[in-house]
Amino acid sequence: MPYKDPERKRQWEREHREQRNARRRAPGFAVADGSRSEIPMPDPVSDQKSESANMIAGLVMGFAFLLILLLAGWRFHSVPEPRRHG
Repeated sequence: MPYKDPERKRQWEREHREQRNARRRAPGFAVADGSRSEIPMPDPVSDQKSESANMIAGLVMGFAFLLILLLAGWRFHSVPEPRRHG
């Protein structure tokens, strides 16, 4: 496949589109020796769920961290500072 000339690349892609689409639709993918590897494709729905769960967990941890800082500041705000002799 010619990569250096963009027009030849587009032409090659047009000519081989059906073959590439058929390979993508197949349950596995072809490896160099012509055999097929049975690797399951990731489920986009479960990926979205895990991303949103990670984002929610990050937000909760961020709010907890801010709350701890706020409480620590409030707790140590009332502690008198030591006197300096001088």
